[in-house]
Amino acid sequence: MGFLSRLKAPKATVAMFFDKGSFSLNEPVQGRLDVSSSEEFESDEIRIEIEVNEWVKATERQTVGEQQVPVTAEQRSVLHRGKHTITGAKMFSDGTSESIPFEINLPPSVPPTYRSQNARNIWTMKAVVGIKGRPDVTTSETEVTVTY
Repeated sequence: MGFLSRLKAPKATVAMFFDKGSFSLNEPVQGRLDVSSSEEFESDEIRIEIEVNEWVKATERQTVGEQQVPVTAEQRSVLHRGKHTITGAKMFSDGTSESIPFEINLPPSVPPTYRSQNARNIWTMKAVVGIKGRPDVTTSETEVTVTY
C-alpha cells in the first residue's frame, strides 16, 4: 500500500439495519451491520456510536426601560456520547461481504426521544469500521426513536 492510499478510507461500505422502528430504554437495540469491501484491509474494530442531543428554547419577558420585551434564548447540549464495540480486529479481503448481528444496551439515565415546540431530544447512531492509520468507513448518522 502506497503512502497516498493511507490518506483515503478503504474501498468499503458499511450499512446499519435495525430489527424494528423504535426501541425502549429498557430493551437492547438489535440489528445488523452489512460490510462490503473492494480491497484488502484490517479493521481495528467495528463499533456503533450513539449521540443524544438536546435543544431547548425559552422566552421570558424582561423590562427594558418602561417596556416589557420578550427575550428568547436557545441552548444546545450533548446529553450522551458513547461507543459500543461490536467486534474487535477483523481482516477484510477484496470482494468480502459480511453481515454482523449486534445487540447494544442504551444508557438508561438519558431521556427518551421527544419533540415539542420549545424542546427536542434526538438520538442518533452511526456504524464505524475503525482503521488504524487511515480514515474510517462510516455510515451517516441515523435518527433512532427511543421511548420509555
